[in-house]
Amino acid sequence: MENAFFNASAQVQPGQRGHYPFVDFELLKQQFLGHPDAFLFNDHFSHVAFKIGEHVSRLWNPSSGGRIYNAVGFVVDKLDTLMQSQTGEIKYLLSLQQDMYIPLMLYMEKHDTSDEHLCEDAGFGAPIEQLMPSPKLAYHEGMLPDHVVDLMKCSFWSDNGKMSPIVHLLSKSTPQRCQIRSLTMIMLNYCKVHDHVFEFVLHALKCSMLGAYRGCKRPPLRIRKKIYEVFSKMSRKSFLVFMQSRHQQLLFFTIKEYLIFATKHIPALREELIVRYKWEDFEQRVTSTMDSVRAMLSEDDIMAFVGVERFLTSINRMQPHLYRPRKHAFCRVLMHECEHHDDLLGLASGRHQHFDLMYQMLIREPLKPMPLEWLSLFNVSKDTIQKMIGFQKTYNTTGSRSTIRAFIGGLKREEFEIVRALARAYDRKINVRMFTLPTHITVRQIQALRQMHNVRDGEELHHTIGTTLICMECQQFKGFVAYRTAKKIHNIHAYGQARVLVDDNDGKMYCGKRCDKVDKKRHTESYEWEVAVDACEKEMRKSAKERRKEEMNSLCASIELQKISLIGNVLQFYGSLYTICPQCGNFMKYNPKHMYNGFFCGCCMENGHLFRTVRCEWCRSRQHLENIQVRGTRESIYLCKSCHKPWIRNASSVLDVSIIRKGLREKWKRLQSI
Repeated sequence: MENAFFNASAQVQPGQRGHYPFVDFELLKQQFLGHPDAFLFNDHFSHVAFKIGEHVSRLWNPSSGGRIYNAVGFVVDKLDTLMQSQTGEIKYLLSLQQDMYIPLMLYMEKHDTSDEHLCEDAGFGAPIEQLMPSPKLAYHEGMLPDHVVDLMKCSFWSDNGKMSPIVHLLSKSTPQRCQIRSLTMIMLNYCKVHDHVFEFVLHALKCSMLGAYRGCKRPPLRIRKKIYEVFSKMSRKSFLVFMQSRHQQLLFFTIKEYLIFATKHIPALREELIVRYKWEDFEQRVTSTMDSVRAMLSEDDIMAFVGVERFLTSINRMQPHLYRPRKHAFCRVLMHECEHHDDLLGLASGRHQHFDLMYQMLIREPLKPMPLEWLSLFNVSKDTIQKMIGFQKTYNTTGSRSTIRAFIGGLKREEFEIVRALARAYDRKINVRMFTLPTHITVRQIQALRQMHNVRDGEELHHTIGTTLICMECQQFKGFVAYRTAKKIHNIHAYGQARVLVDDNDGKMYCGKRCDKVDKKRHTESYEWEVAVDACEKEMRKSAKERRKEEMNSLCASIELQKISLIGNVLQFYGSLYTICPQCGNFMKYNPKHMYNGFFCGCCMENGHLFRTVRCEWCRSRQHLENIQVRGTRESIYLCKSCHKPWIRNASSVLDVSIIRKGLREKWKRLQSI
């Protein structure tokens, strides 16, 4: 990912907080130090109640009462007055300070407001003790279920296969989704089956209605008080009934607002989203839309949401393609259209003479859209350049490429080849990149390589250790990459490079891959008249493909392989991230599923143990090991083929480690009772 995981700019921004279930009001004490109302933040509520005189509240005054009732009205009024002159974090914390009193206010509205009743202990604690204003009674964003880690599994750039319910809902709310179809039914079914999904959706709706996210416009106190009251009584059944009452757009934007909140806790991901999605515009649009929804809430029926669905539907239809990313870069579109044009003519041109120059120019420039204006340096006409700039802008905005094919077909051959050369060079630039890893991971990689190659501390590593080769022409990574299939682990003990030719004269290395197959193995059925019509076109395409493969073979055999050191580095190479496993020292592809004290290859660890250190539990052999589930402090142990006796294998229940060790020591022939 570009400019993200390894970019210094992708750091936590000022004002961002972690996903914590508590709020620190220390900032209010500092802000109002020396202020006449500083006692509101420094003193306990019991002291505040005796400091103030009689007061008639303008925000909350349902009846008359004692000191406690009087103090609550005074405090909420004072906090509201202070909020009028504050902005940002201070105003947000003041509103949460108000919310601390809402549970006590709701209780007094339904019961006696006298001090005697509030201080009376009927065996379960006095009401004032249970509802004493404190930060834990104020609902805020930190009280949301923590699903931030699930964001890394969302399909921001492409549609994934199987995913968990939470990941599915978050993926539905990503900016490129312009149609939500049956979101309500999907969410309803998830909430019926999964408790954690119900809790997530319920809390997300409550947080959005309260405006409890930082940076939102909060509804007035009387509305927030009503929201607290409704959600304190909300049962699972009543919430499921509410979900079926045509609130699809509201739930959709509720999840969007949580998505915005969660991405702020992963700066690297947010940095990438800003580049690809106009994420800041998306954040502003969703926040302002939900601010309008909060302004439409009615105190008479807080869950009615009159006119909200119609309003949100109109907002959602305004610019459905604004945030939709292109699945393919513009350079790939140009390369595909050029290849299609050559297929029709039966042509296959080689590498342009200026390709290397273009690539060297591009890698010296920061990442930005393909610089089509550079074509003027290679004698491409201004009219052609202006049209291509227009095509690029249209494609990036709407995804339309209907006129590109005809334009490419009408170019002069020299301009055609120059355009293709620039597209190929830019494609290589964006797909071959290096990123630096943090120091602590680099140290672990070096330690793993020393252990793998049996190099003592203090001795210098050979210059080939941790170095691999790549072919820039056929886009092949030559090192043996450790990977796992359903039945087997591959390349865990492999070392070296695959398909490499070595020149005996000068020791230079070249790619040994050959592209021989042209036709597909599977042939589709077709009628004779179709064969006659398509025969000429198919022959031309086949001829062009064969020539391209011959050209590729020639380039691979003539251009030297690139040496890459992956110690402390990650190589982004055509859709994959390659580095060295910090656990075993093998080359690996980064996969977010494989995490144990950081990332690892997914092959060298089993139950927290490194494969290289695993031995048979009884005879300490390293060969033919099998993983056995056991009872006790450990979930499993390893036994070799000879120690894995039939009485262990055929046991009807999971055995304890002590029983297995005793049976092997006494050489049992069958499982015995103890």
